Amino acid sequence: MGVTVSQLRVHQSIAGYMFEGPYRGLDRFPSEEGLYAVISSDGREYYLLDIGYSVNVKKACQRNPKRTCWEQYRRGELQYSFLRDTQFSEEMYRLAMKEIRKRYRSIPCGKATE
Repeated sequence: MGVTVSQLRVHQSIAGYMFEGPYRGLDRFPSEEGLYAVISSDGREYYLLDIGYSVNVKKACQRNPKRTCWEQYRRGELQYSFLRDTQFSEEMYRLAMKEIRKRYRSIPCGKATE
């Protein structure tokens, strides 16, 4: 594949932002604005595959055109986390996403310009 995937540790924030999860499914995901993180776990390590912003994080993960990329780069099971903060505006979410992408430069799915 040639692409290095950013590694995460469980029970830790992502670049200083506290995400809920990771969850194996989307049942606990809100249908509200926030950030979502798509994570893969091989049972020992966690890898960040994608980070994105949506006005509906649940729907964004259910019907995402990048799912093919998630499947291509996953190392074991796909899992999902989300960041939802009522104090955040869309601009603040996008700044957080940019900061996460800067910290984890090897996120294989998603565009750095989103």
